[in-house]
Amino acid sequence: MVNVDKILETAIKKDASDVHLICGLHPMLRIARSLIPYEECDELTAEDMSEIYDYFIRGNVDKDKVFNETKKIDMSFAYNEIRLRVNISYANDVPTFTLRLIKNVLPKFEDLGIPDVVKSVANQPQGLILVTGKTNSGKTTTLNALINEINENVNKKILTLENPVEYRHTSKKSVIVQKEVGVGKDSLC
Repeated sequence: MVNVDKILETAIKKDASDVHLICGLHPMLRIARSLIPYEECDELTAEDMSEIYDYFIRGNVDKDKVFNETKKIDMSFAYNEIRLRVNISYANDVPTFTLRLIKNVLPKFEDLGIPDVVKSVANQPQGLILVTGKTNSGKTTTLNALINEINENVNKKILTLENPVEYRHTSKKSVIVQKEVGVGKDSLC
């Protein structure tokens, strides 16, 4: 039996950004961009993967239906005080998992090394902002830093549509409403 809690505790303790749970491999922790096997657990079996699926889905009929119909699901999950972005998909007819650990404290805009011109976008009265890039390049962190910048300095209403919600904002100078999109969530679209 796989102890998912112990894997997550170790990932948090070692400041891992991701955990990969793949049948036939030890759980893998991404630490400082390197994949490190979690040796305290045997290689994962198909039965382990089913147990891990049950751990994350927790009997939620809507999530189970989405996964079974689409063969994938992105969802948020709370473990103690840490939020996770959980992606479940199939590989060789067995569920596989990618877990992204979301930091509780959003970095300051200045600490991200983003050009000032991007920060100036937060002061525009209207518009559309597209943030693109490869996986783990900081898109979500950049967008949430922009939201935080507006929230701390401008009196606005901010509505986000996310799948899933990663960072949770607290309304400060602005009012923030965060909606999670998907079946069984806050909004279907």
